[in-house]
Amino acid sequence: MKNWKNLLTIPLVLSLALSSTMVFAQDNSEVESESVNTEEVADTSTALSPEEAFEFEDLTSQGSAAKGTTIADIDMTSEDWVDQAAAATEAVEGDTYVRLDSGLLTVNQLNAFLKANPFELTYADDNNQFLYYNYKLEAEDMLGSRRPDQAGNPLADVHPESALVNVSWVVNQLREGHTDHVRMAVPNSDPNKFVVHDYYGIYDDEGNYMGVNEVIWDIQPVIDFWMQQNNASYEVDATSGATEETGDTTEETEEEISEEVDEETEAETTEDAAPILSPEEALEFEDVNAEGESAHGTTIADVDMAAEDWVDQAAKAVDAVEGDTYVKLDNGVLTVDQINEFLKAQPVELTYADDNNQFLFYNYKLEPEEMLGSRRLDQVGSALADVHPESALQNLSWVINQLREGHTDHVRMGVPNSDPEKFVVHDYYAIHDEDGNYMGINEVIWDIQPVVDFWLQQTGADLDIDETDVTSGATEDDSETVEEETSETDESTEEAASVDFSNLEDGTYTGSAQGHNGAVEVEVIVEGGVITAVNVLEHSETAGISDPAISDVPAAIVENNSTEVEVTSGASLTSQAIMEAVNNALSQ
Repeated sequence: MKNWKNLLTIPLVLSLALSSTMVFAQDNSEVESESVNTEEVADTSTALSPEEAFEFEDLTSQGSAAKGTTIADIDMTSEDWVDQAAAATEAVEGDTYVRLDSGLLTVNQLNAFLKANPFELTYADDNNQFLYYNYKLEAEDMLGSRRPDQAGNPLADVHPESALVNVSWVVNQLREGHTDHVRMAVPNSDPNKFVVHDYYGIYDDEGNYMGVNEVIWDIQPVIDFWMQQNNASYEVDATSGATEETGDTTEETEEEISEEVDEETEAETTEDAAPILSPEEALEFEDVNAEGESAHGTTIADVDMAAEDWVDQAAKAVDAVEGDTYVKLDNGVLTVDQINEFLKAQPVELTYADDNNQFLFYNYKLEPEEMLGSRRLDQVGSALADVHPESALQNLSWVINQLREGHTDHVRMGVPNSDPEKFVVHDYYAIHDEDGNYMGINEVIWDIQPVVDFWLQQTGADLDIDETDVTSGATEDDSETVEEETSETDESTEEAASVDFSNLEDGTYTGSAQGHNGAVEVEVIVEGGVITAVNVLEHSETAGISDPAISDVPAAIVENNSTEVEVTSGASLTSQAIMEAVNNALSQ
């Protein structure tokens, strides 16, 4: 066990103690902020003081957007601004297709996709006009209260006067390029939540400022997941929204799929959920070849899904709008260009696959080799089966089935990566229409390590990590930054070295070891002095959850003729049990 308390003095590049409130689109309710933390960008300029920023920024939106998107002759404070603005600009809506930089979605799909994100999102443009938020909940149920009648308002009209200096300061930092990200924790009344407001600059392809993307979210579930994955526990004072807990009280690990790694997870189930299907059953149910049709009629016929220029062909076939055409969203009006840059300004990699399991969009920001989850433009339009390795299809089907059938609306997993300073997580969210009908899946891929570092700095948590467990990206260091643990073995895998694999006698051996839910029994076949087969005879691990470990670990043992093999990330206990059971069998 290690005590990390002395490691939690991580300095942030810019940190201001601000006494005023600063919550975008807050319904005139004041929330005290302890600090605003910004991440520095290259060649940062001297930051302006809040007073200077306030003098610079016109929060009353009396100017015009540089891109010419400010809609004239409509009162910005009108309660029906969205309807008026949509009519004035002939904004498209409903089933009209929108051609995005790296995909093609209808307006209805865009609305549902934005709502299926795990954050509350806001777009305010470069004229400081509040144009959109992803309306999901009533104002009183939101972390950052917003109302439909506020869309179109100047930022000055959706903040209390005491907040304007700080709003101006944040906007100025993003506009002038002093930073492209401002983060702050906002105290809240729920001790089980830790609410964070993130502000991201929105820029066009030439780097010109187009506005601010405010992201409001509760990071506590992410912290709990990190703790569970790293076998960590912590204690903090319940003063900043965090609670005194241990990592063992976190949500269950959930199953998810990536193009490169098959992982083990546990999905949250609804109160009256139907029986969870195994991957084999789900594979029979799900057509990941997208050979059917979307229930919403969005599958575009007569365009080859595998065509490298599918987006161009499909956009032409459906007369998709693009560029400066206005789009009427559920609670806002944005041009297609604004939507493109808004989606790119999200702090995560996003993917939309529809209910026909066709890959339709990703928020293209980086080249494939620089992404956490590699994607290419020529893959858009393809069936999901064609953008995943065959070994991943069973688990992919299982995840989709859980979301489609309503067993859960969210699946999460940690994915191992080669960068010791990252902890990559894949989240899958079900996309539904307003009537609750399944419309597809939103895959969210992101590095949660900066969020964990921020939480540790804000709380000063007393953190302990049990190093006897295998981690999937857990981090430690004796410096000011938190880095990945390099060990991928625990007590059970270290035992493998005590078995002499150079002098195995031919025969069939059986052994068992304790798994996550009970004993795991294996059969080991030795022929010609080497292991030729490892079969899991009995186990009590969760069906559909432990399958990757039960499949991959025995195969790796046979391939390496050793139990010193990698565990299946997220399935460490099952993996370790198989290895230990093989050791026990061969030690007889």
